[in-house]
Amino acid sequence: MSSPSRLSPRYHRIRPSVMAELARSADVLVRAGRPVLNLASGHLPGELPRELRKVAAESWRDGHYSYLGGPGLPSLRDAVVEWLDMRHLRTAEDVLVAPGSRAALASVLAVISGPGDVVLVDGAAWLIFHQLIAVSGATPVPCRPGPGAEARGMKLCAADVKQQLELMPGTRALVLANPVNSTAQIYDAAELAAIVDVCAASGVYCIVDRLYGRLVYDGRSFPYLGHSPAVRDWCVLIDGVARAFRGAGGLRVGWACGPRDVIEAAATAQEHGSGPPGRVVQRVALSALQSPYDIGLLEEMEAARDYLLEQVVQLPGVRPWSVPATMYCLLDLRDWLGAVTPVGWVIDSSGDLADFLLAEANVLLTPSDLAGQTGLVRVSFSQPWEVLADAMHRIGETLGALRRVG
Repeated sequence: MSSPSRLSPRYHRIRPSVMAELARSADVLVRAGRPVLNLASGHLPGELPRELRKVAAESWRDGHYSYLGGPGLPSLRDAVVEWLDMRHLRTAEDVLVAPGSRAALASVLAVISGPGDVVLVDGAAWLIFHQLIAVSGATPVPCRPGPGAEARGMKLCAADVKQQLELMPGTRALVLANPVNSTAQIYDAAELAAIVDVCAASGVYCIVDRLYGRLVYDGRSFPYLGHSPAVRDWCVLIDGVARAFRGAGGLRVGWACGPRDVIEAAATAQEHGSGPPGRVVQRVALSALQSPYDIGLLEEMEAARDYLLEQVVQLPGVRPWSVPATMYCLLDLRDWLGAVTPVGWVIDSSGDLADFLLAEANVLLTPSDLAGQTGLVRVSFSQPWEVLADAMHRIGETLGALRRVG
C-alpha cells in the first residue's frame, strides 16, 4: 500500500536496523530448531542489582510515580555531572535526561541540524548514528581516518577531521564514540581534545557518545575532558545506564551534557516529543549513579575478554583486534576473502563470511562492511564462557571447510 508519495522523503533515507535484521534471521533459524549461538549483540551479564530493584519498588509503593516533565530530576541531573567528572565545567542545568542515550542524541541533533546540513560521523563507529542523523533531516557523512589508520585502530586524528571540515564547510557537527563501538578502541585525552579544538575552530559541535566509558580494561581509566573554551562551547557528551550497570538496559535512561543553550533547546524538543523517562526509572538511575561502582562487573568482563582472545588465536587465518574497552572484539578474517565454499560460493565480504558462518556453523556474528571495515566481523564477549568456546570451535571447523584460491 505504501508509495513514495505517502511517506516523507526523509523516511526513504533511513535504513532498517542492522541488529534487528540479524536478530530476525537468528529467530527464524531458532524456531526451525537450529542451535544458533548469538554473538552479534551484547548485554551486560546479570540482573539489575537488588538495591536498585528495591528503589523501584519503594517508588511505586510511596507514590513517586506521577507524571514528570522538564529535562529530568534535578538531583539526577546533578549526579550526572559528577558521574561525567564535569563538575569543573557543567552544572545540573547543562544536563538533559532522556529515555535512553539514543533519545538524548536525537534531541540534540534535532536542534543543531536539519535538512541541508551535514553531520560527520566517525567512520569506524556503529551505524545507529547515521540513522539518527537522517531522522533529524541532516545528511550523515562518514569521516574516514587517513594514512596509518589501521595502526591506530581506525581512530580519527585532528588532521583527518580538519581535512573533512575543509571539504565540507557547512558541517554542523561531528559524532564519534569513545570507546568506539565496534572497534573497541579508545581515544585518549590528548587525541580527543585535539579533535574538539579542530571542531570548535570551525564552529562545529563535537558530540561524544561515551556509553561504554565504564567498560575500560587493563587498569586504564576513561580519558575525561578538561576545562577549555572549546569543550565548554562546542562539546556535547552522550551517556546512559545501559552499558554501565547489570540489567539496566531496559530502564531506558540516558542523558546529554553540554552547552546550556543546546541542552535547553534539546529539552524543549524532547518535551514536545517523547518526553523524559518516568519518575520511577529516573530514581533508579539516580541511585545507581550514587552507589559504589560494581568493580566485579568490570573484572568479569575483562576475564571474558581474555578468555575469548585465548580461543580466537587458535582459529586458522583469524586475527583479533586489541580490546582495551567495550564488550566487543573485531575479528580480522581478511585471509579468507576470495575463498570458496564447498558448494562453489565465493566469499567476497564480511557479509558473505557472516552468512556462511550462520548457515554452516549456526553462529551469528555482525559483519562490519557497512561501517567500511571489509573482512572484519564483530563478536560480543558478554556471553557465558561455554558459549564463547562452543562458538569459536564451530567457527574453526567451518572455516576449515573453505578452499583458498591462489
